Amino acid sequence: MPPFKDEQILLIAPGSQTTLAQLGLPESFTPARLRFRSRMFPADKAGEYEPNKVRRKQQKHASLANGAGTQDGAPTAGESDNEAAYEEDPISEDGAVWPIEGGRVTDWPCFFALIEHIYMSINPSFHTPILLLTPPVWTPREHEKITQFFFEKFKTPAFGLMDSAMATAWAYGLHTATVVDMGLAKTDVTAISEFIAHDVGRATAVPDCGGEALTQRLFELLGPQGLTRDMCEQLKRNPICEVLPLGASLPGPEKDGAFNPASAASTGANGSGPDQRTSAGALGDAPRGPGPDTEVGEETNEDEDNEGILDVASIVTSGKMSEYLAKKEREKAERAAAKKKGGDAAAAAARPARLPNSRRERNTLVYEDHALLDALKNMNMNGEKM
Repeated sequence: MPPFKDEQILLIAPGSQTTLAQLGLPESFTPARLRFRSRMFPADKAGEYEPNKVRRKQQKHASLANGAGTQDGAPTAGESDNEAAYEEDPISEDGAVWPIEGGRVTDWPCFFALIEHIYMSINPSFHTPILLLTPPVWTPREHEKITQFFFEKFKTPAFGLMDSAMATAWAYGLHTATVVDMGLAKTDVTAISEFIAHDVGRATAVPDCGGEALTQRLFELLGPQGLTRDMCEQLKRNPICEVLPLGASLPGPEKDGAFNPASAASTGANGSGPDQRTSAGALGDAPRGPGPDTEVGEETNEDEDNEGILDVASIVTSGKMSEYLAKKEREKAERAAAKKKGGDAAAAAARPARLPNSRRERNTLVYEDHALLDALKNMNMNGEKM
């Protein structure tokens, strides 16, 4: 039996853009509860880092009350001097240092500062074991360096390193699988057989085959239409950006076949509106029907025509007057219920159908200009001026 419970284990999964963290293993494996941006900002002291950008804000002293000052009207020393004040900006990433690139750690002091910030944000108990999910490109020497840092810095009672591909296969309950892990600028492909990862060829990830390549491709397609690279990046992260499987039909009217099934069934036309009656079934002017002024003609209902007419002689001679009246009442109630149900169905059909994202010809993206917001913040503008 393991010496630690599931709810005591701290999991950390570093990435190039986002680092995932969670304290405790849930009943079923779910996405991580906490997400941290994998960047830090240089502090005033060399070699130290801050989790958020620190801005220097100038604040002027207010004038002395009741016009107090020197006798000749010159400002006092307190009025002329400016006092420096600082504020944190948790949104801006201007001047940030990203310690992980392509799965590799390129700045170890910044990476250790990021791990320390995540650990202090979660603030686990002193005797908390830590499990770190590692990318395949990390070398055994880097594993030793990270292990030494965790034991010396956090005094953790237990520490473990687990391959990210193995963790994915274990989460899905698969002992044999091919795991494709797409990152920002690389893609890791791992073959696992009976919970054993094949290490041949895993030292080098597939470069230029990640999220950055998708952004660049969107910019190549949409750049001539006026979209900037930042707009394409936000479009990639938006749910309206969808990669369809090969051979999937694109949104829009279909050239071959009937686009509107209802129009094709009633009139034989390819669709509603003018210039649609081009098919062989739509050569005549009259719709197919049934109904008034159609090829089939008006549909008649004998029950509705005979409604209210009773054969009194046959009912009296049969001796089943009460049964007949009860039957008529039931039929009347059923017809009323059917009409009401038909009205509800017609109202539901009249509502506009909610098309899936892949079938919409037009969609909307709300773009946030972070560069403009940073420029306005540097001008020390308040919310009303912005």
